[in-house]
This record gives sequence, C-alpha cells and structure tokens, in this order.
Amino acid sequence: MAEKEYQRLTRARPRSQFAVVSSGNSSLWLGKDHVLCIDTTGYNESYKRFYFRDIQAFLIRKTARHKWVALVLAVLTLAFSLPAALSSEPTIKYIFGGIAGMFFMAFVINLALGPACYCHIRTAVQQEQLPSLNRLRRARKVLDRVRPHIAAAQGELKPEEIPLRYQQIATGATPSATMVIPAAIDDPNAPPRIS
Repeated sequence: MAEKEYQRLTRARPRSQFAVVSSGNSSLWLGKDHVLCIDTTGYNESYKRFYFRDIQAFLIRKTARHKWVALVLAVLTLAFSLPAALSSEPTIKYIFGGIAGMFFMAFVINLALGPACYCHIRTAVQQEQLPSLNRLRRARKVLDRVRPHIAAAQGELKPEEIPLRYQQIATGATPSATMVIPAAIDDPNAPPRIS
C-alpha cells in the first residue's frame, strides 16, 4: 500500500468566528517538506504551502474569546431556564427547557475545548493566520508534530551556541572556527541570508 502524501493536522474549521453562514473553512495538512493550508469556500479552494526550510516562527497568542463565549452561553442558558422553571404550561417548559439544554451543552463543550488562541505562521515574505488552530491545546499539539520536521530542515542551535551567536551579532564578528554551522545553511534551496 502506498504511503499517504499528506497527514491531517486539523479538521476544517470556519475562517470567521461570527459568521452565521460560514465564510469558508480552513484546514492544515502535513506534507513531506511543507505544511499545507487549504482554504475552502462553497465553490473555491486555495492552497498555501509553507516549506519547513522557510518557516521562521509559529506565533501563538492566547485570547479571552472562550471566556466571552462562555459568558454569553451561560446567560442564554439562564434566560431560557427561568421561563421553563417558572411556567406551569408543559409545552412552554419543554420548549424553553430544550433550548436551555442546547445552550448548556454548547457551554460545556466550550469549556472542554479549553482556552482560545490566534495562531500565525511567519516566513520571510509573509505572516499568515491559521484559523484552524483556534484553541491553545490544538495549536500546541500541531506545533509539537511540526517542530521536528522544521528542525530537520533548518538545523538546530545547541543551547551553548546561543550566547556565542548573540555575542557575534553584538560585536559584528564572523563565526568562529569552533562553532559548527548547521549543514542546512549550505543548502542551495535555503532562503538567502543577509549579513
């Protein structure tokens, strides 16, 4: 059996948080040498590849959006629970109780998903938001899967090399002979470096 070319990192998620009718979906896939972001509307798909050798950073910013959603859902649950509890009419109890139950389930699901976040991926030429990574737990999980591929493509700095690099940048010195520069820098496909 042939090996799959892409592995799913995230399922399709709406691009817009507040759209009544979805303005489009976004999903993330892991390829052999890149991360693929697929943006889909009802009739159009666009593909963006982020090659491991070009990725400079994943920017993950925690937001309070999940707290505001929880607050709104709690208020709606309470607003529909009160008429259901205070009414003597069985039809009103069932209708308002059912609606309150749906809002309560949405409230519980929102809490179970955990804190919300915004995630961007940065390369030398662009910074792109990844809407499918809208929860902190999911974003960290995807980053843990992608990080080894990026390190393999770009090389890694050892912790003891970091102060040396900072010192060289500050003094304008060239790299010393004792410092090992990763082989990925000699790669002709690597992006240009400005010295």
